Amino acid sequence: MFSSSKVNLSWLVLLPLVFFFILNGSLSGRYWQLNSGKLIPLKKSLISSSIELIPPAFSGDLDGDSLSECLVFEGQTLQITNCNGHVLWQSPHDWNVSEALIADMNHDGIKEAVLLVWRAFRPWPTDQFMLHGGRIQNHQNIEGQSCQLILIGWQKGAYREIWAGSALANPISNIRAADLDGEGLIELVALENDYDSNNKRGQITVWRWVGFVFSLLNRSESRWERLAIIWDGAQYCLFTQ
Repeated sequence: MFSSSKVNLSWLVLLPLVFFFILNGSLSGRYWQLNSGKLIPLKKSLISSSIELIPPAFSGDLDGDSLSECLVFEGQTLQITNCNGHVLWQSPHDWNVSEALIADMNHDGIKEAVLLVWRAFRPWPTDQFMLHGGRIQNHQNIEGQSCQLILIGWQKGAYREIWAGSALANPISNIRAADLDGEGLIELVALENDYDSNNKRGQITVWRWVGFVFSLLNRSESRWERLAIIWDGAQYCLFTQ
């Protein structure tokens, strides 16, 4: 299907969604709205009939030169390219990049590459001298791999790791980004599960950048296998099944 081992992320994420909606014939499932930081279920009757699926962005201007860069997977490695095959940055060999997208997650007016990374667990540096260290010791799977969110951006004339979160207490997947409440700031949405869980379903989590970290706004009690962002002509909504 592809002429080389390098695969554009848009196909990797968009094709399963397209097939999913074709197979289901319609958008049957649960709709959600973010209101005052809370996930509110929406009745299907309140959703416009002319809805549009909003896939994650895999291209955008990351370095401020008015030209787009692209995200490309090569195995478990992520590359930032000039959209014409020239590699500008590549993730380290010990990172397993499972998902990625482009968005201005830290609200500084400049887009970043948002990476969902699995790598060897790393304790907090302060654990070496804290009296009661090891508070994130369980934030890893049985193989010693942790799930982390990492932002790659353009700084001081090069692409750099501009922010990396600690090992997540619970791994996430199906990351999406949009201004869900119409307040002008991008939120991060994902499904959250448990390390080493056989359950394919996860809770919806909504996160927003505050200062220098992502803060959890809300988490659903229900669990879902699929997550998408849709636009109904007036607002962004979540769709789960």
